[in-house]
Amino acid sequence: SVKNVPPAFPEYPWPAFLKRMIDRGDTPAQKDILLLGGITVLGATLNKSIRISYGRKFYYPCLQTFIVAPPASGKGALAWTRRLAEPIHEAMMANYRQRHKAYREEKSRWDSLGKKKSDTPEPEMPPLKMFLIAGNNSGTGVLENLIEADGIGLICETEADTVSTAIGADHGHWSDTLRKCHDHERLAFNRRTNHEYRECDESYLSVLLSGTPAQVKPLIPSAENGLFSRQLFYFMPPIDEWMDQFDSESEDYGLRFATWGTQWKQVLVLINGSVQTIQLRLSEKQKELFNQRFAQLFSHAGYAYGGSMRSAVARIAINTCRILSIVALLRALEKFLP
Repeated sequence: SVKNVPPAFPEYPWPAFLKRMIDRGDTPAQKDILLLGGITVLGATLNKSIRISYGRKFYYPCLQTFIVAPPASGKGALAWTRRLAEPIHEAMMANYRQRHKAYREEKSRWDSLGKKKSDTPEPEMPPLKMFLIAGNNSGTGVLENLIEADGIGLICETEADTVSTAIGADHGHWSDTLRKCHDHERLAFNRRTNHEYRECDESYLSVLLSGTPAQVKPLIPSAENGLFSRQLFYFMPPIDEWMDQFDSESEDYGLRFATWGTQWKQVLVLINGSVQTIQLRLSEKQKELFNQRFAQLFSHAGYAYGGSMRSAVARIAINTCRILSIVALLRALEKFLP
């Protein structure tokens, strides 16, 4: 029921670039999902660029976020955050089309060599590198997309049943890949058609899904399922009063987010051109506050809900470190961002 809906996030001085996104929300819950969606998409685009050391392991800002929302709750706003990643995806696709055109021309020349073919190596088809990976995909398809793009990608679907139907068709593979990517583990698969073995050493997949409560169970059947503790969940309440949708400014927010995405892409080019990896380090005081708070949560969760909730708190701590690294970098980049 609506009475059991958790409170919205408290007011907080977010970096200006993020605050502009949050302010596009009409309700407190919509502002919250724009915050989570924005952080998830920006983290996906940062992937290998920033890391934080936690538990003797490096974690990168790759989040798996699930917005659970009943129909007509305003979750459609989440689609705007996807637009932040589109300029990066489009640039990768344009690069692929250009290389594929050059490959076809080279292959055509090679085919016309006749008997001389044996003296010239056959041209290799370029790998299809993309950033936005379709949720309506097989387990092997997701693996292939990720491996071709050096383990980097974002699955962003506003109807979670697209993903849960795909997982249902290829359950083990899909679910296993999502779990491995949370921990940046290596990915590998055998392509049966030509007995080719493909792998990448580390994975940096981010996931942003939204769907109705009924769409959660096919994706994550129980709290014991490893995906439950790895994903960030946010429950949106239904809208309980009519809201005027005739905006006096009549601004296209999708276009606005796409513009921010173009500006963000330019900043990423600057970062990647000047440094290899940025590492976030917390002060001793910050570590103390972090441990203090999570010790309380861990104890309370275990006492109230048992072991499965303790593992969820342990992984929320990892995801909080990821969010910290994204927010810290946005703060450091304030002068470069609109």
